[in-house]
Amino acid sequence: MNLKLLHRLYAAGVFLVTLIVYSMTVQPSVSFWDCGEFIAASYYLQVPHPPGTPFFLIIGNIFSKIPFIENIGLKVNLISVFSSALSTFLLYLIAVKLINNFKGKKPETILNAIITYTAAAIGAFSLAFSDTFWFNGVEAEVYAFSTLLVAAIIYLIIRWYERADNKDSEKYILAIAYLVGLSTGVHLMSVLTIVPVVMVIFFRKYMDDEEALKKTGYILLTHAGIILVLALVWWASETSVTPPTNEQYSDFDTKFKLMFVGISAIIMGIYWKKVFNKNSFYLPIIIGGIALFATYPGVVKFLPSLMTSIGKENIVVEIILFVLILATLGYAVYYTMKNNKPTLHMIFMSAIFILLGFTTFSMVIIRANQNPPMNENEPNTFPELEKYLNREQYGDFPTFKRRFSSEPHQQRVFTNYSSDLDFFYDYQMNHMMTRYLLWNYAGREGWVQDDGANIAPFNSIGNIFGKIIRVNFEGKASDSLFGIPLLIGLFGIYYHFRRDWKMASVFMVAFILLGYLTAFYQNQQQPQPRERDYFYVGAFFVFSIWIAIGVRGLADIVRKKIKKETYGTAAVFGVLAFTFVLIPIKMLDANYHTHDRSRNWVPWDYSYNILQSTASNGILFTNGDNDTFPLWYLQDVEGVRRDVKIVNLSLLNTDWYVRQLKNNDPYGVGTVKIRIPDARINSTDLRPTQWSPTDITIPTPRAGSQEELLKIINEYAIKDTSVISAGKMMWKMSNTLTFGDIKAIRVQDIMVKEIVEANNWERPIYFAVTCSDDSKIGLQDYLKMEGMTFRLVPERRQPGSEFINEEMVKAQIEGNVVASKSFLPGFRFTGLNDPTIFFDENHTRMVQNYRNAFMRLAVYYRSVGDNQNLVATLNNMNEKLPYKVLGMDNGLLFEVANLYFFAGDREKFSEISADVETRALADLEKNPEDVQSYYNPYRLLIEIYENTEQYDKLLALWQKLETLFPNDPTVKSNIERYQQMTQPKDTSGN
Repeated sequence: MNLKLLHRLYAAGVFLVTLIVYSMTVQPSVSFWDCGEFIAASYYLQVPHPPGTPFFLIIGNIFSKIPFIENIGLKVNLISVFSSALSTFLLYLIAVKLINNFKGKKPETILNAIITYTAAAIGAFSLAFSDTFWFNGVEAEVYAFSTLLVAAIIYLIIRWYERADNKDSEKYILAIAYLVGLSTGVHLMSVLTIVPVVMVIFFRKYMDDEEALKKTGYILLTHAGIILVLALVWWASETSVTPPTNEQYSDFDTKFKLMFVGISAIIMGIYWKKVFNKNSFYLPIIIGGIALFATYPGVVKFLPSLMTSIGKENIVVEIILFVLILATLGYAVYYTMKNNKPTLHMIFMSAIFILLGFTTFSMVIIRANQNPPMNENEPNTFPELEKYLNREQYGDFPTFKRRFSSEPHQQRVFTNYSSDLDFFYDYQMNHMMTRYLLWNYAGREGWVQDDGANIAPFNSIGNIFGKIIRVNFEGKASDSLFGIPLLIGLFGIYYHFRRDWKMASVFMVAFILLGYLTAFYQNQQQPQPRERDYFYVGAFFVFSIWIAIGVRGLADIVRKKIKKETYGTAAVFGVLAFTFVLIPIKMLDANYHTHDRSRNWVPWDYSYNILQSTASNGILFTNGDNDTFPLWYLQDVEGVRRDVKIVNLSLLNTDWYVRQLKNNDPYGVGTVKIRIPDARINSTDLRPTQWSPTDITIPTPRAGSQEELLKIINEYAIKDTSVISAGKMMWKMSNTLTFGDIKAIRVQDIMVKEIVEANNWERPIYFAVTCSDDSKIGLQDYLKMEGMTFRLVPERRQPGSEFINEEMVKAQIEGNVVASKSFLPGFRFTGLNDPTIFFDENHTRMVQNYRNAFMRLAVYYRSVGDNQNLVATLNNMNEKLPYKVLGMDNGLLFEVANLYFFAGDREKFSEISADVETRALADLEKNPEDVQSYYNPYRLLIEIYENTEQYDKLLALWQKLETLFPNDPTVKSNIERYQQMTQPKDTSGN
């Protein structure tokens, strides 16, 4: 058989299977998080959040023009689908080359070919069907495309390795340099491959004493070990329970760097003859590090800074400077060719190609000057572009100080961990990296944030090791991978080092850089708004290569151990079948349902429902990514509710965003009225301001006649006209910041107040239901629910009443099947009652806001005594949002049951309370001492048993409580009471 043809068939099979599976499971439109922003930015070539992704947006714009697909979101999602399929294709090719490399030749027999190609295919499919890679591969995010760039770079350097002695081999290095430059316009993950690339070049072209290389490798490991031990000791001594100031953590970083440099200088000085020669393991690491630094931050940050320092605001000077840099490099190339200096020639040529790749960022400044609807940070000059690339709006963070956050919600890093070392090891390394590795190759506990790993039915064994790595093992066998891909991958690491330790070292450095060192550099504090496993997909790519090598290694061992050829061949096929079933097939089976988004319209519907909860020409305050980016997508791409002016509260802290709100009107619907002069909209004048709680007063809408008064009453659904009669609204605006004894407010608070006052009731003002109370500047009593938003109204909420617009909320929850681009109340609930569609925690949490509207309306009907509408509302909720599909907190489910009980629907009460009882009993079993929480299981069960007159169960429950509170008189009296009530009645008449 033609083995080359077989190889190509395997490669095509890997590509096509991945492509088909991902095409079947891709999100049909926009997703949550950054996807809506990226799709909208791709469609119009806009400017998304720093530091920008111009190359990705250019590709996205091309994909958005696919003629035979209707939905723009789906078109751009296909970037990730094709990127993922190509990545697995390249992984297969890389694995085959690595196996051939350590075996010293290509397969010469059909059996050897099948073993190598099947092992490589298993490795490729282990990536394709892994949790993180699959998640990235079905939505319009940069991580799938960035993984493709990583795969392409690794493939090209392996291909160069095979052809390094050919005359034209430098073309592979130049292609890598260009891809590195392009990758800066996608995601910086790919830039980290520079160090492994340099290692391969050194090992192949310059090293001629393997023993010397190995010795310096051991010196380097000892060197790294000494620094790590000293760092661990230092972090262990950092036990402060208060956040450090910027000066303090900067000082810590400086001292840490001095320690690092000092120890390194001593060790490298002692062994300088071994360290500084071509057979040193140090040299490729050092030169690779320099090349990495030259690219990032060199090209990405320092070059724009240099151009800005020279050219200032003059873009012509800056362009001339960039051309001069290219010309200088061009002359250097000419000089090195003329003087026969091939290494320098390659360095200068690579620098040119990296710069050419980096020029995709010219799109950022070009498009920023066109002032598109999305123009984040307004990088329309080189000084602004420099700030954009430096991510200045996000602030600085330390590199070495492990706990530093001063954010109130992240203070657990000081209270829950004894030291920086404890936090570093437990959270940053294991929770935020090792746990993700286990998710992908051992199994995942579930889809609630911070869930652990799963190797069911062996989780008890897992938890023995879990105590060491601080990862919990729990979950169902259907979601488990039994840990087999992980074990095969670990064996693959061992086998790779045994057969070709130099190339194994290259890939180990790549794995560490793309995984644990990335986690170290990011220095993430706890908690994070979402899981961050997508950052480390490059490391998972490398691990899947080791799975391929591990399968090949198992087959080699079996063939070596079983001498008889027939039995040996049968055993090899048994190994291939075993690993194929228990790795890719099991991974596909475990992950398909949870990664199938083909019928998931939740992000589209959610953003649509927020927009349709806002009256025509309204101003809508939103909170974060998921209530903003999908809305931008709907407005910019699909033209839905462009009359609504979205005001993101997080961005409202920036001067450029305030300026755009005031002056930009891309769709001709008017700007947001802001009275602050443009000259004062800058970072100097707009900053947090000292503020003590203050009463704020604004006038109410003026009615010049009875007819105008009725119009106002109808528009705002007003029932109490006392505020309008008074002619003013008054509320207390409290501080939102505290610095010691100083109270202050944020820029966003200043601007919300300014917008409310300046608007003067000209446009409807809304807050999305996702906005926190502290973002509403004290207006809560004047915010009336109209679905997924609260409208500012000239009416004050009465204590103890539901402050909702009954007619509007009722219209919203009735729903609309057909979407409208103009204002049309009526939510979309696509697929939310379909038990065959998977919704992760983020989706179910977001749709709970729908349920909140139903519940608020139901409670309103209860307050006015309308039991018929109360029951109808609850029935409608359970039909559209069944709790058995979407889940519901047991406390809320208990309240639903109680509402049915209040309305007299005993059948529904019995049905739902039975589920509440089952859950409460399970909670009681897990935590019998939970008596303090508001919805503790004892309280729920007592009320249910009281309502259903199950006195025997009440007696048993109070007796259980007696074991916790043996001397409590209330417990004793209740036991006596229910003992009497469970006594059989005397019917003898005596």
